[in-house]
Amino acid sequence: MSEDAGAYLIVMARIDDAEAFGPYVEAVQPLIAAHGGKLIGRGIPPVLLEGDWPWHTVGVLSFPSMEAADGFWHSPEYVEVKKLRQGNSQFQVVLAPATG
Repeated sequence: MSEDAGAYLIVMARIDDAEAFGPYVEAVQPLIAAHGGKLIGRGIPPVLLEGDWPWHTVGVLSFPSMEAADGFWHSPEYVEVKKLRQGNSQFQVVLAPATG
């Protein structure tokens, strides 16, 4: 990966147990910020314009680079925090470079 105009981490999620999911939300927010990321869009629920949508929510996170986003995702801290959402939610996540 190379430095570029930034990156977007797009998260689609279905939350099966909101109460059990709460600790994940609290723990992940400072990690995102520590890697230069910020939440720039969220839909609960999103507005579906076309196709099927099995998710409850979508979030778009902005990072200063692909490296920063990858660093967040693979950090030892996030590997541990990620365990807080196991069994109470389902995620699909994609990383895309910004084109600007």
